[in-house]
Amino acid sequence: MRDVRIRFSKTGKAKYISHLDLTRCFARAIFRAKIPLWFTEGFNPRPYMNFTSPLTLGAESRAEALDIRLEDESMTDEEVAARLGAVMPPDIRILSAAPPVYKMNQIEESRYRVEVEPSNGDPDALAEAFRQVSEQEHLIVEKSGKRGKRKVMKQIDLKEYIKDLSIGTEGERAVMEVTLPSSSQFGVNPRLFLDKFLSETGEEPVRIRMMREAMYIADGILFE
Repeated sequence: MRDVRIRFSKTGKAKYISHLDLTRCFARAIFRAKIPLWFTEGFNPRPYMNFTSPLTLGAESRAEALDIRLEDESMTDEEVAARLGAVMPPDIRILSAAPPVYKMNQIEESRYRVEVEPSNGDPDALAEAFRQVSEQEHLIVEKSGKRGKRKVMKQIDLKEYIKDLSIGTEGERAVMEVTLPSSSQFGVNPRLFLDKFLSETGEEPVRIRMMREAMYIADGILFE
């Protein structure tokens, strides 16, 4: 047996596929591709599949990853990528297959690109408004969490978690690039970040695009 890390992108209409449906999609695709997947043992055997932290619905990504375990070690990484790429649905593209370098639970942060097309057609004014929001001393938001087994809402200050924020324009859109926590213990949804900036500016955008561009482990090291 050996582990293989599959890197893939999820763009276009695939951004509306939930994490549960994505898991089912890959399970079916791996079966169709005749990849010899290892199954867990016990009363309810399951295929070994381990994804990175789920994307918020409506967000795209160029940096997703899935770990699988092969029963047949003779199948090459290139063959795994080619077979799987041939049966995936549109807008989910297999980028590579290779042995894992870091563990999934080492992921601490994600880098996002957020594009906003303003309703008044003035991206420069919106970018400046976003900059003014980013300079506020506090950015308090409500975030869902758990207290024991009970779900609760708690307040956090986004200013404590926003890292390497850049704001500019590109064509008709204001563009923000930001690094946010995305570990298994704590994460900040990019939608929560964006909604705070929109509410502070009163903007009701024509179009929004959110893209996860990279993931990092400790010390800003790229997750591989």
